[in-house]
Amino acid sequence: MKKNVALVKKLQKMRADILREIGDTISTERRAPQRDVGDFYDDAESEKGRQLNHLLSERDRIKLAHIDDAIEKIEDETYGICEECGCEIPKKRLSVLPFARCCIECQSEMERQGIVSNETMEDKLLYKDVSITDIEINDE
Repeated sequence: MKKNVALVKKLQKMRADILREIGDTISTERRAPQRDVGDFYDDAESEKGRQLNHLLSERDRIKLAHIDDAIEKIEDETYGICEECGCEIPKKRLSVLPFARCCIECQSEMERQGIVSNETMEDKLLYKDVSITDIEINDE
């Protein structure tokens, strides 16, 4: 039981770190100077940065959902069980990726086949517990 408490704390810290990074990104974007004049290359560079931030935040939302799922599984006592084959996920994998949903063999097979393991992308991107109020924005 004590081990589960430590694992939940580790996952909660990971979640808090991701939320802080998202908040920092939002804060930085808000403080970015708005320019009135620029050329095509300036606009392209700015758009490239926005797209990269969107991609990173999408990955963060998925990671947050996986972390929350892992915490739920710990509470349900189903943590460490592969969602694909039902076998136990090796402890070494869980120590490296504590929110792993599948064993290495199943994950590798899904990646080889090009299957996204996040159910439908839309379901995971509609993150259930994160709102802008969860993110501390430091406008200093």
